[in-house]
Amino acid sequence: MGRVSEREQWDVLVLGAGPAGCAAAIEAARGGARVLVVDRASFPRPKVCGDAVSNRGGVLVDGLLGGADALARVPHARVARSVAGFPNGAKIVRDFKDAPGWIVPRMHLDALLRDGLEREGVVVRERTLVRQVGAEAEGFIASTDDACIRSRLLVGADGPGSLVWPLLGWSRAKGRSLGVAITAYVDGVTWGGDLGDSEHYFEHGLDCGYGWVFPDVDGSANVGVYQRADRFQDGDQKLPQMLTTFMDTHPERFKKASIRGRARTWQLPITDDDNRGGGDGVFVAGDAAHAIDPLSGEGIWQALHTGRSAGVQAAAVIAGRRSLSHAHADHARLLERDIVRPARRRLQIQEAIGWLVRRRLYEHRAVRTILRWGFTRPWLEVSKALHG
Repeated sequence: MGRVSEREQWDVLVLGAGPAGCAAAIEAARGGARVLVVDRASFPRPKVCGDAVSNRGGVLVDGLLGGADALARVPHARVARSVAGFPNGAKIVRDFKDAPGWIVPRMHLDALLRDGLEREGVVVRERTLVRQVGAEAEGFIASTDDACIRSRLLVGADGPGSLVWPLLGWSRAKGRSLGVAITAYVDGVTWGGDLGDSEHYFEHGLDCGYGWVFPDVDGSANVGVYQRADRFQDGDQKLPQMLTTFMDTHPERFKKASIRGRARTWQLPITDDDNRGGGDGVFVAGDAAHAIDPLSGEGIWQALHTGRSAGVQAAAVIAGRRSLSHAHADHARLLERDIVRPARRRLQIQEAIGWLVRRRLYEHRAVRTILRWGFTRPWLEVSKALHG
């Protein structure tokens, strides 16, 4: 794996500087660990993959950055309500009232969290491509183009196809364990409702998926389509066609609209029945841990939450406060309680919504009443505080 530098010795090596990696590194550094974060990108980076930060996600960002309303310091929109739309124009609304969510373009969110790394003394290496990761007697060794890096513990927060998956014997996600999405920033969206509405459209042809329109930030709205991979593979459209179809289906929103830059596609390893917290000195978080909600495709709260846990547990091991086995067990319990169990229920809801849409049952008032009741209940949510 190349020449090893004895100086490249760290307590914790974090792969990936997205929300999960930043959360893990900040918490590990606060716990006293020497932490290195590597990422192949440079910051700020444009990364169109949703931009939605739930109200509880905003609380986690505040805790990581040490201040209230940290997201207000960057370009953003507040999300006052979530609106579910159906093909006949029927809408179901839930109101977040005194706990609004956020829309924050990812280049701003990632840059904000990266600044938090520096304040905690975390060393960050941008434009660093890790070619290979392997285990050795006293930890791990990672090979880049010009160095070898040793660490006692490893946090995999590097998204789909993580480099730590082969170490753990995991294969690439597929079928029901994978979602696919295409997103774009769109200028000129016409707003028919409240400017604080986050809209999700459950459409014919988007079985186990939806199209979305998020509130406008600096003149552009984040617009996209998400679908579970097994249903996407059963269809006859590619992702760019699906985005075009979605926008054409809603001329009331997009008649005067144009895409800024280019649309981007993304793979989303969604939560399945397997607990993917890691093992043997490897803690996994965020997309790399399949911590993406199968119903909503949401992943930022999940990334922050699982990243914080990985960092806290890694620091406790380094400081001698916990054994490695207990730290892994605690991280796995958090994933099971807060990610895996809710996902099982939400996968069932996803299937049920698809069934209702296919059979046009949303056209019945009694069905809409049931949907409205379920949409405003808090007991299936872990990432959002709901009202009304």
